[in-house]
Amino acid sequence: MRYYRFAAIAVVTLAIVLFGAVKLAPSQPVYTTVTNTIVQAPATTSEDSSIKISVGNGLGSGVHIGGGNIVTAAHVVEDAKAVKIKTNAGVESDAAVLWINKDYDIALIHTDGNVAGSSELDCREPRFGEQIQAVGNPLGMEFIASFGRVAGAGRRLGNWKRVVVTDMTTVMGQSGGGIFANDGRVVGINVGVTLAPLKSGKDAAGADTYTPTMTGFGFVVPASVVCDLLARRAS
Repeated sequence: MRYYRFAAIAVVTLAIVLFGAVKLAPSQPVYTTVTNTIVQAPATTSEDSSIKISVGNGLGSGVHIGGGNIVTAAHVVEDAKAVKIKTNAGVESDAAVLWINKDYDIALIHTDGNVAGSSELDCREPRFGEQIQAVGNPLGMEFIASFGRVAGAGRRLGNWKRVVVTDMTTVMGQSGGGIFANDGRVVGINVGVTLAPLKSGKDAAGADTYTPTMTGFGFVVPASVVCDLLARRAS
């Protein structure tokens, strides 16, 4: 698939559950017990700065970091010089591709169009177990959020020089979208999803055949890498 990369590794999906219990007794004090509470990221950390990117017959996602500058994944824009964008407010405009870095799968595009919302980059690597939020355009559905945690510390993996692993729902079309921490700042960029082969039968020679299936584990380029790339280009 042109606008989403996959890594061929087998995984087991993790689940994050919110539990709450209230204990009541007549004529007695009321006791409330809450465990594993998940604090949702504020609404302003997602939709306002989220961008839909269209290139030819494909699409991806991006995040506006201010001044008309939009960070996305390099494989979303590939070798295009210009792309179409759409904001959460429904404003459509053109954007120029300023640069791409295929080693880290990061690109920067710029628009002179009206983009009302923006999010600040937090130049760090999200921590193992940290709660995060992703916003993108999965399978063409516009501006969809998913929530989860960092499931694996930063590493070199496949064609990516540095990614962290997440347990969020991640599917095609979310590439290039922002990953947000609870304080609303961008801590990463979505770039891929795992690919787990599922045995589907046998071919004419009797050998096993497999069908790729997405398991939901995602790969994210940390904001520390994005900030470093931006600084190199600005110097």
